[in-house]
Amino acid sequence: MNSSSTAIGIIGAGRMGRHHLNAITSYGARVVAVHDVNPEAAQNLGTDAKSKVVTDSLDEFFDTELDGVVITTPPPIRLTPVKMACERNLAILVEKPPAYDVSEGRKCLECIENSESIAAVGFQLRYQPLYEQLKNLIASETIHLVRTVCTINYYLDFQMPTWFLQSEISGGPLAEQAIHVLDCARYVLGDPKPVQAHALAIKNMALERDEFDAENAIQMTYEMDNGVFGTHMNHCGTEGFCFDVEVVGPHLRLQATLAENAIRGYLHGEKIDEPAVSQNSIGLDKTGAWIRAIETGDESLIRSTFSDAFHTLSLIDAAIHSRHTGRFIKVEEL
Repeated sequence: MNSSSTAIGIIGAGRMGRHHLNAITSYGARVVAVHDVNPEAAQNLGTDAKSKVVTDSLDEFFDTELDGVVITTPPPIRLTPVKMACERNLAILVEKPPAYDVSEGRKCLECIENSESIAAVGFQLRYQPLYEQLKNLIASETIHLVRTVCTINYYLDFQMPTWFLQSEISGGPLAEQAIHVLDCARYVLGDPKPVQAHALAIKNMALERDEFDAENAIQMTYEMDNGVFGTHMNHCGTEGFCFDVEVVGPHLRLQATLAENAIRGYLHGEKIDEPAVSQNSIGLDKTGAWIRAIETGDESLIRSTFSDAFHTLSLIDAAIHSRHTGRFIKVEEL
């Protein structure tokens, strides 16, 4: 199969749908169908994609001849499109989070495991050269602690879709923001599974905006099954964006900072100050890796399968359930 003949459909015509349209066409594949419950949004994206099918009907969408489906809907709307894609054994790329919560995630995973679908989740940090570089640096090292930080300015300028700060739809900042960098921590550590998590969270900004209930300040602690303890700091009312990952062990302390695109610290007594290399080892982003896997059948190109992403979802869901309880939530309880 040549990339020019690879036919992709997009469900969800918002800004992530547009992002994927650009990535798909840059790769050389075609977007032949667009779906959105808002017909105008579907039409706008479909026109730009020159898609044959533009619709607000999932039945009509899935009647199209497709090789794969990108799902960029809000998190509560995952199961139906995943199920319909799996019934047709279509490849799936789901934006993060893979599902709204563990319960919905299990249902999606069951559909995927009962099908022949290639299923990926859009954790793009796994394809960032910076974090691959960090992963390689610590591959043979002992790590005891990992610390991640995510900051963004939502509660300062409100330049985001409204639902991002509505927990009933987005799941809140842990699911909408923190999940990227927490998944990245799992990636650089070799994909350990979460054991338990706890989070403190508060909304103490924009108190007059009662349409928003998402917390702006979160501090999270967790344990992985490889014995690593992690902390995560999240703030979505801060000037300046950051995704930071720091690892600490007996002979190292290294911090990868996306804003500076560099790794700094020390390793076995040697100072480390390395800019990130220009591209990762496969030369593909998350969308390109997924399309190449469709074309070649080589699923090893996908660095975030749905089954692995489910463990990141479990970590997030445990932390969300722990808020205001004063206790750690074990993943096995979910």
